[in-house]
Amino acid sequence: MAQSAKINALTEELIVSLINFSPATNTQAFKHAKDLATRGLRAYHYARTNQFDVQTKLDGLDEKFRVLNRDDLADALLIRLKELYKFPSKWTPESLSLLLQLSDRPVEKSNIEDLDLLKPPDPAQSLTWADIIAEDPLDEEGIWENIDYAAESSEGEESYESQDLQTSSDTALTSSVYEDDVPINAASFVETADAIGLSEIQEAQFWRPRVEPKKPDSHSADTDMPSRTGQTSGITELQAIREVLFMIAGLPTSLFIIDDRNGKQIRTRKMFVLSHAIPQTMSSLLSDFGRIGQELTFLRELAGKLPPIALFQTFEAAVMTRLSDFDQRLAKLQAQYFAPNPAVSVSLLEVYHEVQKAVKPLIHLAKLVVEILPSLEANPFFHLETLFDQAILAQMIGEQEVFEFLARIFFDCLQTYLKPISRWMEFGELVEDDETFFVGIKDKSSDAASLWHDQFTLRRNTSGALHAPKFLRPAASKIFNTGKSIIFLSKLGIHQTTGSPDKITSRLDYEAVCGTASPFDLEPFSELFDSAFESWIKGSYSLASMVLREQLFSECGLYRILEAFKHIYLAADGSLFQDFANSMFERMDRRSVGWNDRFVLTELAQGVFSAVLDHGDAQKLVVRTSTPKHLGRTVKNLTAVSIDYVMPWSITNVIQRPSLQTYQRMFSFLLQIYRTKYLLQNIDWNTAKSLSDQSVIKLSFKLRYRLIWFTDTLRSYLTETVIAPFTAEMTNKLGSADDIDAMAEIHTKYISRLQAQCLLSKNLSPINQAIISLLDLGVLFSDMLLQNSRKNTDSFMAQLNTPRGKGKTRRHSAHNRRRSVMSLPESSSDGDEEDDYDADAESTTSHEATFADSLSRIQEQIDRLVPFIAAGLRGVSRAGGEACWEMLADRLDWQTGRNHT
Repeated sequence: MAQSAKINALTEELIVSLINFSPATNTQAFKHAKDLATRGLRAYHYARTNQFDVQTKLDGLDEKFRVLNRDDLADALLIRLKELYKFPSKWTPESLSLLLQLSDRPVEKSNIEDLDLLKPPDPAQSLTWADIIAEDPLDEEGIWENIDYAAESSEGEESYESQDLQTSSDTALTSSVYEDDVPINAASFVETADAIGLSEIQEAQFWRPRVEPKKPDSHSADTDMPSRTGQTSGITELQAIREVLFMIAGLPTSLFIIDDRNGKQIRTRKMFVLSHAIPQTMSSLLSDFGRIGQELTFLRELAGKLPPIALFQTFEAAVMTRLSDFDQRLAKLQAQYFAPNPAVSVSLLEVYHEVQKAVKPLIHLAKLVVEILPSLEANPFFHLETLFDQAILAQMIGEQEVFEFLARIFFDCLQTYLKPISRWMEFGELVEDDETFFVGIKDKSSDAASLWHDQFTLRRNTSGALHAPKFLRPAASKIFNTGKSIIFLSKLGIHQTTGSPDKITSRLDYEAVCGTASPFDLEPFSELFDSAFESWIKGSYSLASMVLREQLFSECGLYRILEAFKHIYLAADGSLFQDFANSMFERMDRRSVGWNDRFVLTELAQGVFSAVLDHGDAQKLVVRTSTPKHLGRTVKNLTAVSIDYVMPWSITNVIQRPSLQTYQRMFSFLLQIYRTKYLLQNIDWNTAKSLSDQSVIKLSFKLRYRLIWFTDTLRSYLTETVIAPFTAEMTNKLGSADDIDAMAEIHTKYISRLQAQCLLSKNLSPINQAIISLLDLGVLFSDMLLQNSRKNTDSFMAQLNTPRGKGKTRRHSAHNRRRSVMSLPESSSDGDEEDDYDADAESTTSHEATFADSLSRIQEQIDRLVPFIAAGLRGVSRAGGEACWEMLADRLDWQTGRNHT
């Protein structure tokens, strides 16, 4: 257990390191990946390579080389093996075994000269004094004499001195030309500053504090120092406008400071005042500008904060685009005041109104971003849902500018989410590792028979809601089914994908949805969007569904298979079903050993139903049999016979496997009814008429009539009241179904109704078991009459051929009495067991009296079971409101009342 837990933990760690999604948000995909990894990493126990076997193979290879006159190869192999054994390792046998397995006819393909290519190149010889002296002998004259370092400079120094002399001469020559001018120095190239211009520049730098020149120590680098000492600087209104526009544009200014300790709050420096305005008024106005700049600063810092997901990056780009548009409006406003053409009046209050008008949607967006960011990790569509809801709210309260602003951002972000939807609807393709799309792969290895229902799934979050934006959830099923239809058609080989994967069938943007909407349009944005989105997916959905539905009906033969099911399982043609049943019953009654041989029964079924089925469809019938589970001649043993119809994989996506079990139960139920009716109709009444007791004869006829009435009533109810109208209704609904989901749902409901109305559902099990008990009573009654007929014949022949003797006659009579009494069903409602009670062998009652007693007990069982079935049907009819059950109960009660009169 410890080893298994360790492997499990390592497997999960390996998967988490490889996948690009969080296991918490996509548990199903993580579980599927873990199952695949576990199967791949299952602990197999392989034995180590046999080193002696490897050595034997190498020795054999050496011998083979020498026998084939390739001693060069044998020697080369031996040399390298000796070199290898000098470096022992536990993996040496495995390495040699691998090389042996990779070898391919070494005698023919090996070339000994190729080994030279493996030799390392000769190392470069190091340079020695001998080599140097050999090239340049040290035998020059005076080379070994001592050097006088105090002697004159070398040639190089002489050259430098000559260059200096040349430069001096050039300088002297130049000086001689200007010998009358002022001597040249650095100060001669410095121009005197314009004091008036410098003063104007300093005056324009209003952020520089005004200090007295006699007090230089009072000057400080801290621009806020004058405000602390009570000093102020007067600025013009134009200067204030410039600082305000710079601050709103996100640039550093001297009029405003950013307080990082208080959430990047923008505050105004108190040292700057307007000479013509009250300080409190200016402070309030600048504070309003600061709040605007603070909101915009938060939006500007949004870049880089969102995770690297396409949806979030699109949202970030949309916000940055709106900020860029706003900055362009600020640039035009700056040009209006700093390069006026024509001249304009300078008003800070007018700038505030202009900025407030332009920034209103951005301020609204900034507040939304504050709400959106904390929730994006849990809900990646929260920004889309918030933009959608806020656009609806802005339209309701009449803020058209905010509505259009938010709606356009919403559509910009939506385009990224529409790309995987478009790809899925047009090509049936899913983007790998896309955790934002609500369609996922459930079981990629599922077979084609369950492609529609098992291969793909709709992703859901931890709360069970669809993993998609709320405004798209109503159309999610159509999107899901469109992609599955495309894949289904591709599997059928009739779908041709054309175009680009990024192609969108129609426009879905602000102009397409709200282009004609006025500010006072009564149609809300949600209705406009739903209508436009429905039109956007309608083309692909309608086309794919129509083509697929046509293929299922015409090419795959859905109607033809349903028609075959009506005849095979539901006895739509009673004569054909009876022919098949009677042929099988005859084999059973002949006590043939191979009556349930599946090959014989398959041939019988194909021959009988070929009258209503095509030859190819009839060949798809296969009869399966199993060992009966019950003892005796009971109709329950007929459940061991079942019929399979081989359907194409495309139809099994509509008629699902659980539905086939209900078809089989219907087939068995009808077969049981036909079995009882067959035995009752084949009763020979000549023996019953020969009985001396007329009451026994009347009772026999009465029981036969009641049992045949019951079987006919039950068969008529099943085939005419339930199966025929339900099947016709189901077939009509299939013709108008939109997709396979609708078809499968229609057929599933049809099967569920059949199961309930035919008394095969679990809650109607007591009624069904009582019906089976009544059918078993019919089998028992038939067998009793058959055995009574044989007893009378044997007794008559014994009287003709045997002398009269009391002892032998008494023993023969007792033997007949023991065989004349048959088993009856128990009084319990389940009818699974039989109550076998034999007459006393020593009893002196006559054979006819014993036979009459058995018939009476059968009548008692019928009188008990029929009212029980009728009462049960009335009870469930009142609870479920099914009129057909009440009608069947009335017919059974009518029979009971008629027999009691």
